[in-house]
Amino acid sequence: MVEQLAVLGAEPVLFPTIAIVPPPSYAELDAEIARLRETNYLVLTSVNAVAAFFTRLAAAGLDARALTGVTLVTVGPKTAEALAVYGVRADRVPATFDAEGVVALLRDEVAGRRVLYPRAALARDLIVRELSAAGATVAAPVAYASAPPADAAARLDAALGDGLDLLTFTASSTVRNFAALLGPDQLAAARAVPAAVIGPQTAATARALGFTVAVEPTEATLEAMIAAMVDYYHRLDTQHPAPST
Repeated sequence: MVEQLAVLGAEPVLFPTIAIVPPPSYAELDAEIARLRETNYLVLTSVNAVAAFFTRLAAAGLDARALTGVTLVTVGPKTAEALAVYGVRADRVPATFDAEGVVALLRDEVAGRRVLYPRAALARDLIVRELSAAGATVAAPVAYASAPPADAAARLDAALGDGLDLLTFTASSTVRNFAALLGPDQLAAARAVPAAVIGPQTAATARALGFTVAVEPTEATLEAMIAAMVDYYHRLDTQHPAPST
């Protein structure tokens, strides 16, 4: 994303608000990997979930062959690409790249089936709740967690001090961590900067925390988000053209 924005002439300020960390225990995920022969669906909703799952699969002495007979569902194309690195292809990708899309894709076919959903520690319970209500047995072990990077507060203070034209948020957790790192004055300053978000859940979190969502793509991908940002600035330039000389 940073590379594409730079090519377009933007000056990206890279500020990670998330460090991926292991969960307190892999016991639940490892136990579910041991039951893969009983599993009908594997649902992976992020690149991080793919990495965590295959790391634990290898730790158990297994590889992609252990997934024979399991329907592989990824939340979107980027997660599918991450899956392909391990030599397997996604069988199903929803029409909308979010938890709601996964539910819509599977709700009518999972009754009596076993679904494995390795998730982030702070993931919403939507997939578990809705697929369980549809009659599935859903196992949702925590595969990874997130935390603010150790030097995040100082780096954020410097970025805000230099001045920003647009904030970009690609997950609800990035919004929450970003806001948590700010003092009252900094938060007020950040809320005055328009925000671009990747999808409706991130938009809802941003608005709930007082940010102004100016850019939201119709498709929850980085490519669509960048295109929406370009369109946003094109519209601004059209409405407020530079004075002629």
